[in-house]
Amino acid sequence: MNTHLSRLFILVCAIAMVGCAASRGTPRVSAAEREAAVRAAVANPDRSAKDRALDEKRRPVDVMIFAGVAPGQKVIDLFSAGGWYAELLARVVGPAGQVYMQNPADTRMGAKDIEARLANNRMPNIVPWDKNMNDMALPSNYFDGAMINLVFHDFYSMSDDVDDILADLYAGLKRGAWVAVVDHSAPPGTGFSFAKEPRGPHRIDEAFAKAAFAKAGFKLEAELDLFRNPADDRQKAFFMPEMQGKATDKFVLRFRKP
Repeated sequence: MNTHLSRLFILVCAIAMVGCAASRGTPRVSAAEREAAVRAAVANPDRSAKDRALDEKRRPVDVMIFAGVAPGQKVIDLFSAGGWYAELLARVVGPAGQVYMQNPADTRMGAKDIEARLANNRMPNIVPWDKNMNDMALPSNYFDGAMINLVFHDFYSMSDDVDDILADLYAGLKRGAWVAVVDHSAPPGTGFSFAKEPRGPHRIDEAFAKAAFAKAGFKLEAELDLFRNPADDRQKAFFMPEMQGKATDKFVLRFRKP
């Protein structure tokens, strides 16, 4: 291959790589830049003491690095409640990015926290998105990622059609977008039976969760044994008195929209 053809081949490959990145919808940011943005977000002194108190237990640096959140991304935090993760995600994506803080319109969990979090335009890149789970009306092909932290099991107590929720999420994500799921493990083979009742164990079978996302078209890309606790019998809700001071066994999964 002569020099001219070699240069032409390199140029074509470079253009193809850029086109592929664009089609996947992910801003081009190095792994080092992503990690630096995540660590800076968690360490930001403007975060409240109440939020910081949960860092040791939730380990947001590890979770967000694993998820793939990066500056410039558009991310949705599903059933965000008081917006603890929404603020962290917004700090990572920065002014060029955006975070939709989705909560069911008929559920006011964390309303006071949300009011304080957004007061005086404190987090201008957070978009409150108060839409019920089966009527989220997400913009199509818009998001680079989605966070579902400790709430996927709740979908089954709030909706009779979780397949529809995941289909809406799939449509709202760009090609190549990530979905991070952290949840309390139920015993194997229990499906969503531990998740159905609001006063129940608030857990979900990990294999069932994987199958639900696969059915929606997502590909399981990676798993993280960050919150595993073999001593947990997977029977009780995290908020039960006998669980105080104890950690539930949790799974951490990353899916990708092909």
